[in-house]
Amino acid sequence: MHTRDREKEDHRKLNVCVMGLGNIGLPVACHISKFYPVVGYDIKDAATINALLKGVQASITLEPADIYVIAVNTYFRNNAPDMSAVDSCCNKISKLNPNSLVCFESTLTVGTSKQMAKKYKLKYVAVCPHRWWQNDQVNHGVVQPRVLGTLNPESKQKATQFYDNLQIPIHQVESTELAEASKIVENSDYYLRIAYAEELKLICDKNGLDFNQLREAVNTKWNMNLPEAINGIGGECLPKDIQFLQCLEPSNILLKAAVELDECYRNNLNDLNVILVSQRTKKRLNGNG
Repeated sequence: MHTRDREKEDHRKLNVCVMGLGNIGLPVACHISKFYPVVGYDIKDAATINALLKGVQASITLEPADIYVIAVNTYFRNNAPDMSAVDSCCNKISKLNPNSLVCFESTLTVGTSKQMAKKYKLKYVAVCPHRWWQNDQVNHGVVQPRVLGTLNPESKQKATQFYDNLQIPIHQVESTELAEASKIVENSDYYLRIAYAEELKLICDKNGLDFNQLREAVNTKWNMNLPEAINGIGGECLPKDIQFLQCLEPSNILLKAAVELDECYRNNLNDLNVILVSQRTKKRLNGNG
């Protein structure tokens, strides 16, 4: 038997557990199930039932595994990052198998994975942030180029083999901190570009210019990709991740300005909506009079 074939056969003997079966974790578990024996774990019954309906074995009880993939939510609450769900996962892993490979695919603040490794004595740690996008799962699903940073050489060997077996292309960086930073920088960059588009929309409205036509015109240039300006910057990821990045340098200028700009844009939309509702109400009253 060739060495490559033997490696493929051996990795089939490893058990993988995906922790967190939400928007990210469930697609990850579905993909991993093509290559490894996998079980999903979530604290919510509804999430495990949904996984079972998708053909993934799942439970609200965490079992020992050789590889754990952490895909739980992280938050920005009370003006601070909240890594409590990640911390809970690591605590549980440490009691079952601290010698397992722990792969963080959740979005983390810089330094979180190393803190967890030290706190819970995890030996093999990798950070490989997800880039999954719900609106285009074919081109931007689980399988797409990803950044990988590891705790030590042994972690690097194990994680590289794991993601290679999953057929996920990886770009390796020299530390877990760089991998953690890459995720929040990617999303913050998109946030900044949308905020710029929102400012342009406000400028266009004030000066009688059609923003949509302007956007279409400038995007004909090869290095332009001006986003839409619609209802403000929402969703779970972008508003949270730019706050994570700001934690690295609280005295920053540009990131703060972008957040303030988005708030201004939203307030302007609300004011416009109030005016439109008022105008429609007057028309109805006049029509009824």
